[in-house]
Amino acid sequence: MKLNQEKCKAELEENNLIPRKYYGQVFTTDEKIIDEFIEVVKSIYKPNTKIVEVGGGLGYITEKLAENFDDIDVLEIDDELFKILNTKFDQNSSINLIKEDILEYKTPKKDYLLIGNIPFHISGRLYRKFMSEVDHKPYGIVFITDKNYAKTLMGQPPRCYRVSLQAQSYGDIEIVADVPPTSVYPEPKVMSCIMKITHNPTKLPKNFWDTVNYHFENFPTKEVESPKAVGLKGWIELAEKG
Repeated sequence: MKLNQEKCKAELEENNLIPRKYYGQVFTTDEKIIDEFIEVVKSIYKPNTKIVEVGGGLGYITEKLAENFDDIDVLEIDDELFKILNTKFDQNSSINLIKEDILEYKTPKKDYLLIGNIPFHISGRLYRKFMSEVDHKPYGIVFITDKNYAKTLMGQPPRCYRVSLQAQSYGDIEIVADVPPTSVYPEPKVMSCIMKITHNPTKLPKNFWDTVNYHFENFPTKEVESPKAVGLKGWIELAEKG
């Protein structure tokens, strides 16, 4: 049976499962979208590095990853979905299944690419962790995510938020393709997209984030009336002034 929303729904029903809103579970069910996603991953993949998949789910993306790469950490927090993944991929030497919250995941020692169909509700914390907080950052990110949130990451003045600055100082952001609601189960109310971020860090002054945080939390200030209207270059210039 060709992969689609009905097949996904049937597989969940066979296992007495329904998507859990608590975990923000959504499943990409369009083979063309998954194939395009894999091509984007391949376009920035570096040989002999690791791929880290956020949320293996029912393994639709995982299966395609295993056909193309040989060192994959697949994280899944849900007990029942983890059992399904284990049944499907336990004998696959390319895949290392990890039952863990991605927000608790300890980054690998080797270089890695972070990918996945991510739960919308952890987007902010996920980007903050891997683009700003961890010392060993991924050399690239490929996500299926909320298109509006992707646009926020790319935001320019007067709509340049702190998370926009985190993303833009981390690297180059591109919305590669739209993912319509009909390509996902359950259907979200918003358009999703395949988003690619290539690590190309901007050199920031040591006091950059102290400067940004101060003005965002205390605006309007003498120097900044609207923090969202400053932009990355403007914040660098302001931080360099001390």
